[in-house]
Amino acid sequence: MNRAQRSAGVFVAASLLAALAGPARAQAPPDTRPACVRTLVALEDTIDSAKAKGGEVFKFRLVEPARASDGTVVPAGTLGYGIVSNVQHAERGGRPGYLALEARFFVLGDGKHVATIIDWATDQGSTAVGSTANAPYVLGLIPLVGYAVGGYDAMHHGKDATIPRGTRVAVFIGDDAALGTCRPLGAGEAPAPTSTPPAPIATPTGTPSARP
Repeated sequence: MNRAQRSAGVFVAASLLAALAGPARAQAPPDTRPACVRTLVALEDTIDSAKAKGGEVFKFRLVEPARASDGTVVPAGTLGYGIVSNVQHAERGGRPGYLALEARFFVLGDGKHVATIIDWATDQGSTAVGSTANAPYVLGLIPLVGYAVGGYDAMHHGKDATIPRGTRVAVFIGDDAALGTCRPLGAGEAPAPTSTPPAPIATPTGTPSARP
C-alpha cells in the first residue's frame, strides 16, 4: 500500500468516526432565574405516626430572619403552619410507620400570610420511616426456621415513625419556588444575604464606629 492509499484510508476512517459521533451536544442555556429564598424552620411539636392523621395541622418557627423575594421581612421566631400530608400507622407483619409533612405559610405580626414550601430536593427532616419488627431476613432462608419466622413476623407490629420537636426542616419562603420563577440553590452555593450591615455612627471623637 502506497502513501496515497494510506492517506485515503485514514481520511475515510476519520470521516466514519465523525459521522458516528454526530453533532456536538448544544449546551443548555444558563438558568437566569433568581435564587429561591431558602432557610430553616424548627418544629414546635413532636409528630408521631401512631397518633397523627392526614391533614392534621402542625406548627413551626423560623430559625433565622429572612426576606422574601417581594421584600417582605419574616423575623426569626415567626410562627408558621403546615399539615401532615401523608401518614401510615405501623401494622402487623412488621410494617413500619411513615410520616411526610408539608409546610404552608407563616403568619406575620400584622396577620399577613407568607407562603412557604419544603425544599424536597435537600431536606431530610420532613419525612420519617419507622423500623420493621420482623426477624432478620436470613433466618427465613433456613429450613424449618423459616416457618417460625413467618409466624413471628405476622404477629408483630412495625415501629411507628416520629419527627421530634425541634427538628429543623429546609423551606423556601414565598411562592416563587412553587411557581417555578426562582431556582433552587446548587450544591455548595450560598444563599444571598438577607440583611444589610448596620450603618456606622459617630463616636465622641468624630471617628465612625459600627453600631453595637
